[in-house]
Amino acid sequence: MRVAAVAFGYVCMIGSAFAEGDPEYGQYLSSECVTCHQSAVAGTIPSLAGMSEDGFISLMKLYRSKKLENPTMQTVAMRLSDEDIAALAAYFSALKPPD
Repeated sequence: MRVAAVAFGYVCMIGSAFAEGDPEYGQYLSSECVTCHQSAVAGTIPSLAGMSEDGFISLMKLYRSKKLENPTMQTVAMRLSDEDIAALAAYFSALKPPD
């Protein structure tokens, strides 16, 4: 978990080359994400609500390139296009983070 926290801190500093995402399309795509990333499981799997767009995009890039290890997230990230990732980032960044 500490590695993920360090990786997240690192990727928040990286700029994004992705186009601006469509939050409505992101909401449409988010059903698979919220299966695990919902407040009911907070503490074991992080919430995505309120995550910065750049941070989300950078993490997904790390999972897609297998530089961040998590087989489930690697599989999910590899199925998403750059447009999908940008849309999800726009959607999740607009949500209120859990308390």
